[in-house]
Amino acid sequence: MLRSRTRIAVAAAVLLALGIPLAAIAASRGGDVSAATPSFTRDVAPIIRDKCAGCHQTGSIAPFPFETARQISTRAGLIAAAVQAGLMPPWPPGIRSPSYVGEQKRTLSSRERATILAWARAGGRTNGPALRPDPKEPVPVRDGESVLEMRLPSAYKPRAPKGVTDDYRCFLLDPKLAGDVSVTSARIEPGQPKVVHHVILFRASQTQVAAAKQLDSAAPGLGWTCFGGTGLPAGGNASALQDSLSDANWIAAWAPGGAGNRLPDGTGIPLPAGSQIVMQVHYNLLNGRAPDRSRAVLTVAPASAGLTPMQTILLPGPVELACAKGEQGPLCSRTEALFELSRKYGSNAALVPAGLLFLCRGSAASPQPSPISTCDRRITAPTTIHVAAGHMHLLGASIRLELNPGTPRARVLLDIPRWDFHWQNAYTLARPLQANAGDVVRVTCRHDVRKRAREHGVPKTPRYILWGEGTTDEMCLGILQVTRG
Repeated sequence: MLRSRTRIAVAAAVLLALGIPLAAIAASRGGDVSAATPSFTRDVAPIIRDKCAGCHQTGSIAPFPFETARQISTRAGLIAAAVQAGLMPPWPPGIRSPSYVGEQKRTLSSRERATILAWARAGGRTNGPALRPDPKEPVPVRDGESVLEMRLPSAYKPRAPKGVTDDYRCFLLDPKLAGDVSVTSARIEPGQPKVVHHVILFRASQTQVAAAKQLDSAAPGLGWTCFGGTGLPAGGNASALQDSLSDANWIAAWAPGGAGNRLPDGTGIPLPAGSQIVMQVHYNLLNGRAPDRSRAVLTVAPASAGLTPMQTILLPGPVELACAKGEQGPLCSRTEALFELSRKYGSNAALVPAGLLFLCRGSAASPQPSPISTCDRRITAPTTIHVAAGHMHLLGASIRLELNPGTPRARVLLDIPRWDFHWQNAYTLARPLQANAGDVVRVTCRHDVRKRAREHGVPKTPRYILWGEGTTDEMCLGILQVTRG
């Protein structure tokens, strides 16, 4: 886990294991600095600000801040080790992944990489203050667009019954729309990044708003408990389930490491007049219970802009992870694990594993544990794939999304060979892919229960792991944003 076993530390360990001392990268501070040594103020500080400091700041997900020159200088060797190993700044997609929009902004150029290494090799000296990113970075607004800013009406302090380490809370937000609009970008800003596991913005139709208000008024405090979804009526038959997965009513989502993304030009997510937004926040109580007041900043265009509607396809896969070899305990029983899910998240939670087995394998009978989860879904109409993302929890090891796997037309949409829960994002394909009716999209996840013994925050109690809403349960979820036709 990032907070105790950072990628920087891993990079340093790898270099040491290869016999490359950190001193070979960051020389003694007593050595001479050549005339070619980069200037910290002119050359290095801007790179740290633009590529590192967004996460390396107090209260964010990184284990230490880069807010002062000293904080950066004293870790010059570790910074160089991580850069040398290609682990920082983190760019999870592997070499099998296609090119994505904004990749150059998230990674180091060869010149930036050489600058960091040369500075560290010369001793990591500083000659001025660190530069900090603008905490109020302006939202890019295009002609005809307007900005919607929404935040929780007051601070909410996460809570959960004894023995439960997750709180899913939904909050109804009114954008006060005067007419139909389309969302063109979304930036979700968690109030407590270390506690907020994820945020999803759901579209609540005009007919659902009354139900949302009833849930809100019936629940104590701000918002209402919403494990598994918003809790709003949406139909309950198999066809409705398939429809909800093929066109989820998501507006935007955020998870650790994510950033605000603008939808591809000419597209938008419809938000009709009279509809409102449900902000679902998943709080991970393993990291505390600090009061949170998350907010969302959206750009919207009027219906007259004629944008092509963007839809979200969800690709869940079943999770069936047996206890590791040599582990024993009552929760190593799958039946007991199902009872535990029901106790923590409600009776519907215990039905999800069977539903996913039926959806992906055609039968829920005789479930077999496996570290690999996969699920195929067939495209039913001409579809253009614009954005790909994946989601797992702390035991995730890798995830891949593919189009037409195992055929001559196979294309990788996203491949993350070394999953890190703390670095999740949505990736916009530089070249959208066209899928036809009958084509297949596949999600494949690999989990590793041995991480339970290594990762901070994962309960060490042996248990059978199933798809569950909590941080200490697991998920296998592919996410695609598409347009039809």
